[in-house]
Amino acid sequence: MPDSSADSPPPGAAFPKAGDSGLTRLAYLRQVLGASHAPAAAPAGQPPAALHPAEKALEESQRLLELFFAQSLDGFFFMMLDEPVRWDDSSDKEALLEWVFEHHRITRVNEAMAAQYGARPEQLIGRTPAGMFAHDPAHGRQVWRTFFDTGRLHIETEERRLDGDPVWVEGDYICLHAPDGRIIGHFGIQRDITARRRHDDEVRRSREELRALAARLQSVREDERTRISREVHDELGQALTGLRLDLSWLKGRLKDRPELADRVQSAVVRIDGTIDTVRRIATELRPSVLDHLGLVAAVEWQAQEFEERTGITVRLELSSAHPAVDDVRATTVFRILQESLTNVARHAGAGHVNIALALGPDAVTLRVSDDGRGISEAERTALHSLGLVGIRERAIACGGECTIEGRMGAGTTVFARIPLATPVAP
Repeated sequence: MPDSSADSPPPGAAFPKAGDSGLTRLAYLRQVLGASHAPAAAPAGQPPAALHPAEKALEESQRLLELFFAQSLDGFFFMMLDEPVRWDDSSDKEALLEWVFEHHRITRVNEAMAAQYGARPEQLIGRTPAGMFAHDPAHGRQVWRTFFDTGRLHIETEERRLDGDPVWVEGDYICLHAPDGRIIGHFGIQRDITARRRHDDEVRRSREELRALAARLQSVREDERTRISREVHDELGQALTGLRLDLSWLKGRLKDRPELADRVQSAVVRIDGTIDTVRRIATELRPSVLDHLGLVAAVEWQAQEFEERTGITVRLELSSAHPAVDDVRATTVFRILQESLTNVARHAGAGHVNIALALGPDAVTLRVSDDGRGISEAERTALHSLGLVGIRERAIACGGECTIEGRMGAGTTVFARIPLATPVAP
């Protein structure tokens, strides 16, 4: 409901009634804004007075504006209130909003705007927010409230064509005010972005499907590695151990045949080497310490193994406030650590690595930083950096995040955070 106590418009400037044309309302705006009235008619029998050059320029500007309004590829429109409203802290905005939704009408619209709704311009004249947001009135009221509070708005909204089909529009809107500050309507420019939104949705859906597929492949790969690791360790390891025992027994029976005993001993040594190789392969496929002792022990073992193998000094920080981490998340964190250390060994040229693992009540965090040459932006975003992509995608599959940052000459830092309460992709 409008503010009846507000100052009245100037004499002769009656507010246009609902349904009046946009030109009528424009004339009202001219009057309340103090625009000059049309020049007086010339006396009878005399030619009309020549227009002042400024008036000619104004008429030409108005003609060009009308032409631009009519032929623009963007949708242009005016929506005017049946009566002005005062919108400030003293107003009952909820009550006003109800009234505005029924009395804020489209008064002028161009062809481009009408085309967005699959209509002719005359079919949109008189439409109100209540009709335009009949499919979602709560959202419509929220948009209008924000718009009136700020006086201008840029927004993307889902609306409905006249046939009921959804249409996404992106628009810029600005309130029109009377001299006393009351809102009398607004002007808007909007464009149809339905095709763009549909394309964005398809890209997003495709990305989600690819990530789900990648997560599934990682899961299958991890299961296969675990199975092969156990078979290699159990089956092949047991067979080699049995063969070694037999050869040791045979060696004890050849004390009087030193040449044969030496050959048997040589075979035992080779079998020992083969057993060590089998254990190494099984551990690389799936460290048994991860399954038997958990993530913290596995990280500690990996740090020690990396230091012994590469000679790079490792500083380890472990903090555990959570009793256990499920197998999927533990495997994710461990594989991120492995890939990060592999990159340090291959590319960083570092002398020291810091590993910090923290098991909090709601998340697991891992930070791996080195003092090497530092990863460049080009290397970080290169298409062939599949190891880095794998690190990020492992974290995302668990509902987490991973950042990789580096400065030339100042080392590289990999930080991963894996929440403990987020559902994991199957």
